[in-house]
Amino acid sequence: MELASSRLPAFLKSRDPKVRIFLFFGPDEGLVRELSRSLCLSVVDSLEDPFRFIDIQASELSADPARLMDEVTAISMMGGERVVRLRGANNNSKDYLEPLTEQDLPDSLLVIEAGDIRKDSALVKMINKAPHGAVTHCAHDKSQDILSLIREVLGAANIDPPREVIDYLRENLGSDRAISRQELDKLVLYMRGRTDPMTLEDVRANIGDSSAQNIFDIMDAALLGNLDALERQLNKAFSAGESPIGFLRMIQGQLKQLHKAAALRDAGQRSEDAIRKAGIAYFNQKKAAVQISGKSSRHMAICLDITMEAEIKCKTTGYPEEAICRRALMRIAMANRKR
Repeated sequence: MELASSRLPAFLKSRDPKVRIFLFFGPDEGLVRELSRSLCLSVVDSLEDPFRFIDIQASELSADPARLMDEVTAISMMGGERVVRLRGANNNSKDYLEPLTEQDLPDSLLVIEAGDIRKDSALVKMINKAPHGAVTHCAHDKSQDILSLIREVLGAANIDPPREVIDYLRENLGSDRAISRQELDKLVLYMRGRTDPMTLEDVRANIGDSSAQNIFDIMDAALLGNLDALERQLNKAFSAGESPIGFLRMIQGQLKQLHKAAALRDAGQRSEDAIRKAGIAYFNQKKAAVQISGKSSRHMAICLDITMEAEIKCKTTGYPEEAICRRALMRIAMANRKR
């Protein structure tokens, strides 16, 4: 069965005992880990319990493929359900997972974490078709997902931020669940003990150096044609191990909005109205006006094509992703320089 990531919290409150194998996969590794951990903790009290919780890396099974079957079919000495978490799985894991899909597994849950494999891959199809299996695709957070996370974390801390703070957080937290939660937790810690309302300055002071903010610095440099700043920010980001594909996907989202705004303006609307109707956050609207000034919607479409082509090359050519990403963003920056 397919289990949407948004449905998991409700599912855990009344978990179907017949479902014994769970597969979490997708591009958002932070969300994969978060949902996997939530499921494990809904069964066991602690992930440090050696009798009821077992953590295995898929790479360990190449030397001992029978270990997974032994762990999943074992019975806890202390009673209760056991949880076996398998991390780092991929399509090559199918062979030693397939026998488990034919087992009832009355005493254990198998929780599998995989990376960005396709929805129609052999592993996903096998678990999905298993009578006691469930698969959950973990896509990068969209705007509504980020808003729900903001309300969840800040609401739990009894923090009710003004609209401008929420808008800024939605724009700057990015799409990786783990990074977003980490930044929000940092913000909650900063506000602890304070009784005055949270301000935009508080948020900027706390997430200004986050990887999500770094992504926006890179986007600004590329879209404003600032080659020196772009080179500096890319060096900083890649030295910190950030994802080139993450940058490309984020700038694609920005370019789609700018393309829509430019198209509306080209059709005769005022720039201010076009930018607002394109869904660009109010605190970024002045910057967006500069970014589309003197540039047609066709120009923005070409920039978007450059990033999409670069993402495909990152995934298919085997060339260094950093070099592909850097070249694409430099091309965009060159096209956006002031003449």
